[in-house]
Amino acid sequence: MYPTHPVLDAIADCSDELRRLEAESAELRRLAPELVKKFREIGVMRIVQPKRYGGFEADPRVFNEAMYAISRASSSAGWVTGVVGVHSWHIGLFDDKAQREVFGEDPDTWVSSSYGPSGTARRVTGGHVLSGRWSFSSGSDYCDWVFVGGLVQDEAGGPPEYRHFLLPRSSYEIVDVWNASGLVGTGSNDIVVTEQFVPAYRTLNVSDTMDRKVPGKEVNTGPLFNMPWFGVLLNSVVVPLVGMASAALDEALQVHRTKVAANPMMMPNDLTLARFAEASGAIDLARDLLLRNLGDLYETALAGKGPTLAQRMRGKRDHMVAVELAVSAADKAYQSGGPRSIKSSSLIQQLWRDVHAGEHHAMNLPDGAYPVYGRYLIEGEAILPNITGAF
Repeated sequence: MYPTHPVLDAIADCSDELRRLEAESAELRRLAPELVKKFREIGVMRIVQPKRYGGFEADPRVFNEAMYAISRASSSAGWVTGVVGVHSWHIGLFDDKAQREVFGEDPDTWVSSSYGPSGTARRVTGGHVLSGRWSFSSGSDYCDWVFVGGLVQDEAGGPPEYRHFLLPRSSYEIVDVWNASGLVGTGSNDIVVTEQFVPAYRTLNVSDTMDRKVPGKEVNTGPLFNMPWFGVLLNSVVVPLVGMASAALDEALQVHRTKVAANPMMMPNDLTLARFAEASGAIDLARDLLLRNLGDLYETALAGKGPTLAQRMRGKRDHMVAVELAVSAADKAYQSGGPRSIKSSSLIQQLWRDVHAGEHHAMNLPDGAYPVYGRYLIEGEAILPNITGAF
């Protein structure tokens, strides 16, 4: 069921190194330079990048498994893998001129993001002029480009148009504000843009992106780029949480394995054993749900078709289910890891904080998603809130 790929083999080979470098990343509040160098060597961020520009253009399930495996070793690295690595796919949806600017000289160019519509833009000849400030741009210190979201006001007084803008490092400022309770080593700093011109070929209407009406498909004709936006992007902020929860469970189990090995009478009580069983099942279910839905969408894309409403609805529902399962599993690991779990040196408490920090990502909040799915169950249709990119 689980995919194989040379990058996954390379990740497995360096997992001990990733674990060692997590502490350095946390101290620096951004990924350790040695870790970044390793990722560039093995091509972690190129898994879903167009082959035309040095990417693997792999089955997207490979990317899911990469996020899962890395997050089990390093929360910071796993999170950044998701929210930076997925941009190599997003670039492939843009005009080929934009793709060439980003990847033409260096196929391992990294791109960060903050997709929320926190900026404002006005139309000018040949493009837009953009200004704004965006938060939570993970991995930005190591990225040479950024995606940001902005609203373009309608001159006739109509509703604003939500667009994604792609800017080079020379066009924005990174403001170091990242001091957080979890995901400490992700360097999720602010992006500031002041009156910058963005040419038309480096911006996409979000509604067109949701409808797969993108210029990149003219040159990237493989099934990966026929995938829906939500089907690829959502995984980048939930799969890492599943990996982190799995690592937390392993840590808690090891505490009790060590005790039992020293004294068989130290077997934990039935309630603790039950929590371990429940957490293990939650992790497997979340991982498999996400792989199943992604594989279903990929098979649809292979057939040259677009996603059905049922696929879109189920995908977002199961995304939220997977977040809840990961959080539940992390909570059970923390509850069952013993009193030493509260120490600042405990990896269990760090992983618990990291999972809860990731839960707060805008796309991981259930408030809007579940009511839409409930309406779908009753009426067989849904009003999709495309403004958020959630579906």
